[in-house]
Amino acid sequence: MGTGIAAACAVALGVAPSAGAGASTTGNQAATKQVTAAFTTLFNASNTNKAAKEALLQNSSSYKAAFTKLFSSSVAKANPTKAQVTSVTFPAAAACQSAVQVPKCAAVTYNLDSAKTGSSLLSGVSGYAVDIKGHWLVSDTTFCSLAKLGGAAC
Repeated sequence: MGTGIAAACAVALGVAPSAGAGASTTGNQAATKQVTAAFTTLFNASNTNKAAKEALLQNSSSYKAAFTKLFSSSVAKANPTKAQVTSVTFPAAAACQSAVQVPKCAAVTYNLDSAKTGSSLLSGVSGYAVDIKGHWLVSDTTFCSLAKLGGAAC
């Protein structure tokens, strides 16, 4: 990913999700671990288990083409990434419903780093995780924001 693309991604994704009234991190250690694992696994280029990654994406069956294009592109292969989650908060249900149309979500801030060099490609990227039937998944809105920047349509 070139510097120009990284800058564009930072601008496009730089608006932090609003935690909203009632946001909390207290008592959510297990959920924070699951959210962190979902982001780090999905965006870890060294993990080539496509099925395991797809299982961590909300509505993954709707995004198979975008998923394949994003993770198998020559750009992705030349610039593999890894994610580092820096912050997880849990907004109130109304804020989640407004942001990602589910009652239980996590606002996530993360960095996308080069898996080859460790250098930062995107810092302070904002996204969401959603709780679907007790499983924390990377939200489809988060995935599609990155996919569109990578040239894959959602």
